[in-house]
Amino acid sequence: MRLNDSTDIALRIMIFAATCNRLFTIDEIVAVYRLPRSTVMKVVNALTRGQFLTAQRGRSGGLRLAREAGQISVGAVVRHLEGDFGLVECMRTGNQCVITGSCRLIAPLQQALEGFLAALGACTIADIALTPADFPQVAHR
Repeated sequence: MRLNDSTDIALRIMIFAATCNRLFTIDEIVAVYRLPRSTVMKVVNALTRGQFLTAQRGRSGGLRLAREAGQISVGAVVRHLEGDFGLVECMRTGNQCVITGSCRLIAPLQQALEGFLAALGACTIADIALTPADFPQVAHR
């Protein structure tokens, strides 16, 4: 199982947001994680659309968690960012596998996926928050 790069970045942004517990900027995320600005902007937009972050416009604007970190499930963030949990062809739309009707692999894969999502659902952003000292100096403001 592998999360896509956008989900990985989203989780790192959420960790940063929970850790700094203040308004922060896209430029801070770019500097801390050494990521392309366009990628961070895309992921931040997805997180704001999903109501995990809120954006405050203006000169003294920035981003922050939309609610308390303990109220945001890691699983909810992953479900929002991941477009498809079809681990193999038979679990995807448009399945063309000829053995789907008799395949014995589908049930264990579905069970594994459900366990994976359940474990992430039981974890909150507060559970994975770090301390400001865990981040490079650029993150201290």
